[in-house]
Amino acid sequence: MKTLNSIAIEYLLRNDSQNNNNKSEDITREVIRINAEQKIKAQRSLLFQMYDLEEQESFFV
Repeated sequence: MKTLNSIAIEYLLRNDSQNNNNKSEDITREVIRINAEQKIKAQRSLLFQMYDLEEQESFFV
């Protein structure tokens, strides 16, 4: 039979584990959000580079 202390310790360990899991999920979400933002910025940068090249070609023609 479990003692009150062992039940309390199991509860605290389980609760702490859930809190750490939530923190991990928050970090994962933030990393995914940052990666998505960087990908969008890179795509915009490439688009602007292509636009600049197009303007340069029309300038020399």
